[in-house]
Amino acid sequence: DTNRFFSVVAHIAEKEGHMFLKIDPMRPVSSPIKTLSNALQPEKTIICNLEKSESELLSAMHEKTRYNIRLAERKGVLVRRGESREFESFWKLLAKTAERDGFHTYERAYYETLLDEFSEHFSNELFFAEYEGKPIAAALINFYRSITSPDGGIATYLHGASNRMHREVMAPQFLHWNIMKEAKKRGFMQYDFWGIDEKRWPGVTRFKKGFGGSIVSYPESFDRVYRKNYYRAYSFVRAYF
Repeated sequence: DTNRFFSVVAHIAEKEGHMFLKIDPMRPVSSPIKTLSNALQPEKTIICNLEKSESELLSAMHEKTRYNIRLAERKGVLVRRGESREFESFWKLLAKTAERDGFHTYERAYYETLLDEFSEHFSNELFFAEYEGKPIAAALINFYRSITSPDGGIATYLHGASNRMHREVMAPQFLHWNIMKEAKKRGFMQYDFWGIDEKRWPGVTRFKKGFGGSIVSYPESFDRVYRKNYYRAYSFVRAYF
């Protein structure tokens, strides 16, 4: 339960000298000692219900998104699951996307570690959209089934990349549609587009909204503080630097 969890974490924090525990909760959490903080994970997302039929999912999309999916299919865009040995293709696409759109990636090892981690309940997998035999868009997807609820599960879009070349064939929309169909075929009940924000990411948010789905808002992030004086110093530095 929650109280036992916090008790165990407090013991570890005291033993190892940790300053605080950051929590981005999916639902309200009762914590008597906490400080509201900046979230590490998105506070809003869009989730599509994969229990609907494919025609129902398409009908719920924005008209332009449906058109782009059909256009990509007519143009001969192909979507396939990638292998871990193809990481280099994903990394090159990601680096180009970051340079073009002005965001920072994690270290290369972060993505490699994600792809190496798996169990009977989850996996992180690459998917590529190809045009004329070359990858022009990619996505890293987490497939997760709860230990307590093995039926169903959720597929989450963690990271994506695309090439500016051949933008006219609309590969990203077709890529996600095919991943949604793959997740549905595997019995997953939800597809999480993982983060929207009209002010910070207007283009990305508009893209994700095009697939329909429901907007889900999460509670505010908070830090559970264990070393108050150090935390005050940390907060001061974060505020001014």
